[in-house]
Amino acid sequence: MLQKTEHRGPDAHGLYTDGEIQGSSEISDLESREKARVCLGHSELSIVRGEAGEIQPLRSCDGSLSLVHNGEIYNYQELRSLLGKDHALEDEDNGSEILLHLIEEIYDGNLLRTVQSVVKMLNGMYVFAVTDGDEVVVARDPAGIKPIYYAEEEGRVYFCSEKKGLYDTGGKIRSIPPGKILRVNKDGLSIHQGVIIERPQIDITDFDEAVTLYKDAITDAVEKMLRGVDKVGMIFSGGVDSVLIAKLISDFGCDLKCYCVGTKDSEDIKNAEKVAKDLGLNLRGIKIDERTVEAVLPEIIETIELNGLLQVEVAVPMYLAAKAASEDGIKVMFNGQGADELFAGYWWYKDVVREDGFLKLHDKLWEDIDLAYDDTLEREDKVTMANSIELRVPYLDRNVVQCAMRISPRLKIKDGDDSTRKWVHRGVAAMLGVPQYTAYREKDMAQSGSGVHDIVKRVAEEYFVGKNVEAVELEDKGSNYRYLDEDYGTPEMWAYMHEITKVNQCLE
Repeated sequence: MLQKTEHRGPDAHGLYTDGEIQGSSEISDLESREKARVCLGHSELSIVRGEAGEIQPLRSCDGSLSLVHNGEIYNYQELRSLLGKDHALEDEDNGSEILLHLIEEIYDGNLLRTVQSVVKMLNGMYVFAVTDGDEVVVARDPAGIKPIYYAEEEGRVYFCSEKKGLYDTGGKIRSIPPGKILRVNKDGLSIHQGVIIERPQIDITDFDEAVTLYKDAITDAVEKMLRGVDKVGMIFSGGVDSVLIAKLISDFGCDLKCYCVGTKDSEDIKNAEKVAKDLGLNLRGIKIDERTVEAVLPEIIETIELNGLLQVEVAVPMYLAAKAASEDGIKVMFNGQGADELFAGYWWYKDVVREDGFLKLHDKLWEDIDLAYDDTLEREDKVTMANSIELRVPYLDRNVVQCAMRISPRLKIKDGDDSTRKWVHRGVAAMLGVPQYTAYREKDMAQSGSGVHDIVKRVAEEYFVGKNVEAVELEDKGSNYRYLDEDYGTPEMWAYMHEITKVNQCLE
């Protein structure tokens, strides 16, 4: 498993096997224990602590607990203040270490109950697994920003951050749902409730109040996510969502480099170059053509572990942006994911208002927030981690979500004919200094604005010239159900995804 997912953490590797912990900078140095009863593995992407890389699993002070952790705990400073004086931390800014000590302080012999208490205190994106030697408990953050999968086979339970680490187990691969806890002990496997994203009342109905509160929330979220990081990248389309975050990062004085991917005459490239120049942002544009996209598609399918047309197309710009950022030595990137779900940015939300009203829209926004992990967040984590980059998502910070969903939907979209939408969000962007032409420009989809959709269409049609195109039903169409478009793309484009997958054995 560690070998198949080494890209997620190339800096250090560790293994826990029945109480013994070993670590090295090379996976090949670790001694396998195939007959171990409990085994935890970890690969580290060193971000905050410098170049050496932290060896996980970590062991508690009394030696009774061991933990592996993927992600970031953004409120680690507040959690650190809750620890007793007997907890000697090697690194007071290490969220993983603080998490383990917090679990140790609360642990009363019932590991599941302890973890259920701890996750309620956390603000971050995370998956962690902890063992006391008798059982293993695995927890996932409530938004599902960090992925985790598991499989059962012949009485053994396996879990991994990517499906490819589980292909050889022979078991059916499932995702641990956001906010849930997986428990494995002598009685087998069970899934339990951990923490949920609480749904506040709609109590912000004044536009100016909404703008002020939301500005404070998103500003605080970005500031928290910049702790300990001096250099970051931005997935940058030139649209309001990415520009707003880039503006905040720049205002905080962090070394920022923006990355935009598109054809030479694409709207994304044009918009990104203009707004980056006006705001003084450092921009690297990655120009693509048919040859570029055709060559990268097998990598994309293997990386995201899906071959739905929409999923693959949306992944292309982010994958190439992350690849370029990795070449520049960047290990942390930000993106604008989540703003459309919070503020009714997608085009179909106006149809919901027209047909069912504003309260139904509010319910639909919550539904899409809850489902974002399955068709969006897991994909975006994989395309960045494939390039050894950690992606941070400020719009899905717990406090940002809570603030945004207190705001009346009538302040987000005016009516069923509103083609601009996201009014509070756009108001904050303008207040922060984002140019009006960006703050209030209508939304375009990533695959369209970058030119990827048109390229895939041309490549697919050329591939099938003189050939019969058989209808294919791919196992996972990805986000199509959210786009309410069963006819997305052409038969050639869908068949081409199937052909690439088969020829290159991308999902095996």
